[in-house]
Amino acid sequence: MIYLEGFIYYWILFGIMTSFFLLFISPWYYNKRGLFLFVLLFISDAILIFFEDPIFNVLMFLVKTASYLVLVGIVLNKLRNLRTNLFQKIVFTIAVLLNIFLLYSIVEMMPVDEYSLFFDFLFYIYGLAIIICVSAAVSYSNRYASRPSIFFLTAVLCLVLSDLNYFIGFILDFSEFFYADRVFNILGIGALLHFLHLERLGREDIRSHLDE
Repeated sequence: MIYLEGFIYYWILFGIMTSFFLLFISPWYYNKRGLFLFVLLFISDAILIFFEDPIFNVLMFLVKTASYLVLVGIVLNKLRNLRTNLFQKIVFTIAVLLNIFLLYSIVEMMPVDEYSLFFDFLFYIYGLAIIICVSAAVSYSNRYASRPSIFFLTAVLCLVLSDLNYFIGFILDFSEFFYADRVFNILGIGALLHFLHLERLGREDIRSHLDE
């Protein structure tokens, strides 16, 4: 890499994530629904410090997969009665198939000697979790078109783009993609913080109206 390499670089990234985590647990942003998610995001950045160890690589995929599924869980209740027409179903099916093809293409780009079949299997599971998460975020945004839904969609897309740039940079050894990875990561976590903040304000307004 042209910029700070290896161990020092990932410690800096971990420091940035630590700052976000401390901001999240502050009285202004703390949200019980987001606590487990931020713990997972914090752990995934901590694991990157030891990215050269195959065991930590496996743990990273497991933690990232869990974080995307937790994101889905946050809005799942709001999507249970979602109604879609035939056109939306067709577009959704095409989008899923394109994402699966992209996932397959990324796996095929990986060096054969360095990645086992088990690692490829984990990558597919991780990729499917991303597809489910993006689908839920798009559906949530289309249904409500509210500020929280827009920030949730922004957070999910930025986190996905962050991961995509990281893997492209890692596989192809292009340092420019690592810069994009970090920019999208910061934007994604920032949008996620604001979404959780808006959600908490919304629930507090509902409680105040019920008390009245």
